[in-house]
Amino acid sequence: MRNKLMILAICILGAAPLVKAEKRVSTITPKDTIEVKFGEKGKILIQVESKEDLDALKEYDINSMLEDIKVPEETIITEKVIIRDEKGTRYLKDSIEDDEFRELEMEFEEEEDADDEVEIRRHYDRKPKRFSGSKTDFVAGLDWGINNFMTDGQYPDANDDQYAVRPWGSWYVALAPTWQTHIAGKFAIDYGAGFSWYNYKFQDPRTRLVEQDGFVEFDQWDVNLQSSKSKLTVAHINAYLVPVLDFGYRTNKKTYDDGFVQTKTRYRRNGFRIGAGGYVGTRIDSYQKLVWKETGHKSKLRERDNFYLENFRYGARFILGYGEVDMFVNYDLSTVFAKDKGPELNAITFGLSF
Repeated sequence: MRNKLMILAICILGAAPLVKAEKRVSTITPKDTIEVKFGEKGKILIQVESKEDLDALKEYDINSMLEDIKVPEETIITEKVIIRDEKGTRYLKDSIEDDEFRELEMEFEEEEDADDEVEIRRHYDRKPKRFSGSKTDFVAGLDWGINNFMTDGQYPDANDDQYAVRPWGSWYVALAPTWQTHIAGKFAIDYGAGFSWYNYKFQDPRTRLVEQDGFVEFDQWDVNLQSSKSKLTVAHINAYLVPVLDFGYRTNKKTYDDGFVQTKTRYRRNGFRIGAGGYVGTRIDSYQKLVWKETGHKSKLRERDNFYLENFRYGARFILGYGEVDMFVNYDLSTVFAKDKGPELNAITFGLSF
């Protein structure tokens, strides 16, 4: 049986030679092989693709690799050393750190063939690592919807109240930069802050808010005028946080030959998601706008006032989304007007987030 010792490696001596060797090195050509002979039949084969590869090999320590092999002197076998670290950092000079590996396991797999080849693989028991892209993604920036009031679980138009609003035209607009941070599995949190504008367009275009005796009332003004629009606008600055179950997260596990398990989490905003959370805000502006015609001319009145509106706003937010769009419902748990200063109304909004 023909035996020989062959070590396939991606390293070269960076220090003094281990043995006195006869070298036969040809001019480097693409994918050339350098053969280093020593002893009677021993040799090292080094395959490189460029002169730069050869220069880079000087940074590696062959002593460290040979010490790991520990082949008995009386044993003449053919070995292949498979380095699982593609960059070869385990054999870089002065770069080996003991705390990188908790345990080194050696596994010998012998195959009966013409050359009595024995393949040696090194298995490292490493701490599991989690690889992913950024855990935080920008997911939305604009809310658009329609507003209404609720009182005792009903809309005001059910009782033909003076403050009944037209949903179409009672727009809700919010500049609300929103980020999503992945926590674990399908669980994530949406959060952000921004500005919002409530617009309430009243069904009766002659509706007007009037402050009287420390109370705000909804009344009709000059019935002889040809009114065309009456609305109340309230602006807030807000912050919100919504826990979300998002099925756009995908977790993949890959098990290597050495038993190491690599977990990767990726996110694509193309799945179903549902969430519920809350928001808080404070009023920064409010006004009512009236539009009417008089003697054939269009007139406008914009009156800025606090109208005894509640300054602090808080409520619940529900979202249901797919792809790049979320449907949302905002329900103010706080009342629109301060306590005992106006009708007891709660704002509700239905809309879309983009």
